[in-house]
Amino acid sequence: MSAEAIRKLVAEAEESPYYMDPARGLIATITRTKGKDENAGEVTEHVEISGRFDILGRVRDPDGEGWARLLRWHDADGRHHTDRVSDADLHGDPKALCAELARCGLKITTVSKYRAHLIHYLNQYDHPDRLTEVPTTGWHDVSGDKIFALPEEMFGIVKGEKVIVHGVTDNSPFEKRGTLADWKAGVGSLVASHARAVFEVSAALAAPLLEPLHMEGGGFHLYGRSSMGKTTLIRAAASVWGKGATDPGFVRSWRSTANHLEAVAALHTDTILPLDELGVVEAKEAAAAVYSLSGGVGKGRANREGYARRSLIWRVIILSTGEIRLVDKLIEDRRKPHVGQQVRLVDIPADAGHGFGVFDSVGADSSAQILANKIKVAAQAHYGTAGPEFVRNLIADNGLDKIKQMIESFQRNAPKAADGQFLRVLERFGLVAAAGELAIQFGIAPWNSGAALQAAKVCFDAWFADRGGSGAGEDMAAIAQVRHFIEKHGEARFEPVNTHDGIPVRDRAGWRRGEGDDRQWLIPPETWRVEVCAGLSRTEVAKALAQHRMLLPGPGGKYSRSERIKDGQKSKRVYVVTSAIIAGEDGDE
Repeated sequence: MSAEAIRKLVAEAEESPYYMDPARGLIATITRTKGKDENAGEVTEHVEISGRFDILGRVRDPDGEGWARLLRWHDADGRHHTDRVSDADLHGDPKALCAELARCGLKITTVSKYRAHLIHYLNQYDHPDRLTEVPTTGWHDVSGDKIFALPEEMFGIVKGEKVIVHGVTDNSPFEKRGTLADWKAGVGSLVASHARAVFEVSAALAAPLLEPLHMEGGGFHLYGRSSMGKTTLIRAAASVWGKGATDPGFVRSWRSTANHLEAVAALHTDTILPLDELGVVEAKEAAAAVYSLSGGVGKGRANREGYARRSLIWRVIILSTGEIRLVDKLIEDRRKPHVGQQVRLVDIPADAGHGFGVFDSVGADSSAQILANKIKVAAQAHYGTAGPEFVRNLIADNGLDKIKQMIESFQRNAPKAADGQFLRVLERFGLVAAAGELAIQFGIAPWNSGAALQAAKVCFDAWFADRGGSGAGEDMAAIAQVRHFIEKHGEARFEPVNTHDGIPVRDRAGWRRGEGDDRQWLIPPETWRVEVCAGLSRTEVAKALAQHRMLLPGPGGKYSRSERIKDGQKSKRVYVVTSAIIAGEDGDE
């Protein structure tokens, strides 16, 4: 449509009065002159512009930008829709705006010359009510007041107006059913006395503490074979904020692109993001998602006009499940997993070690399967009350110092000389412990005092044992790689020292000497660099092993040393790896 044609339509619309007919919708009264000369006369038409809709108020963000009108209507099936029409879109092509509203079921005329009437009607309608729109759920500063926003609830006080959450006015995942007492009698009571279950629910309650404590997001990945109860626990955790189910429900699937998961994360800000079954997502997408979901900032994107749009932001605690570890998923595309990914989403073995999968006992019905089914049913029957109640108590209590003390107390579980990455993960476990204990004090979690602390300790110990040490992730990866090489080739490619007879070792990687705790492997520098340390720095690997008493360094600060391999022959330069590499012992502890 030409600029001249648009100007004519706007001029016509400005002269047309409008009214909202309850049955027909928006009507424009259009008066035209028909005929010529003495036969000319005025003709009045009542044109249907759109279906019925209500304007709920004028919307803008906390900084006074992004002005819009909030519209509400019902589609042909009677479903309720709410959407914002920005003031900026009223200055564009009417066709694009009308098409977007029609996509959501608002009937709009397809006659081009009448579309401008809808634009003019919206532009001249100045609703007296003001609404502040925040970009995500969770904590926000509005007019100097601190509030916690959910799609249907707001905690805290903003004087004189309502706060809404952008993008979740319809089909919100934060559903609510039943009372807090119902949830406590169901999920809350059923998970008690099961460490991994208590931990998952405590983690769901911990998310609102991230922002007040200035902590970044991250999460926990519960892994193990199928039918162990992993999905049951993630559904129990989801019931804290919404329906403990998938499609529809609060639990999401890993089967998404990283871009889609960013949008989902923004809808879960300051709560949990439950992601079920890591195995269904591509390794490349999982690698990107772990960084972005824990980092809390989406990719930069442009709008239709090419200008930069504001990036999505969020803070979430991720609760993930899968049959394999995150590190195993990441290597599926033949890339080495980064330590940062493993710190952001830590692997916890799902097996509680008692023969009942994720559970510590069979429960009152003497069956882990019946217990799991009861939790699933309860998570879909009563939900969405514990999380909001936790926030309400948190605002009233204002006990951040108490929370910090509980986290600091939990951090005393750190071994001596623990690496910063290790302490970062330990802090997150401490956050979950503090949230669970706080929920007990608030009367939200029906558990004995200390239950959440003990559950966090059990899960932390399981992660620590699975990780294999308290050093830096890079050091642990280096140790694991050398250990794998020796376990794989120990006898086949390492020739005994001082052996002159027998079958020569094919494709020799080095030599071995001693037995039991005195066993050592002597590896030449080139084999060390090319094979043993493939993809890693040979010096950093040697340094890591030396610090853990797994390598005998040479004199003068060197990590290789001169050793005589055969009697009567010259000494050779080798790296000497000790038996501690197999036992996993750390001489510093």
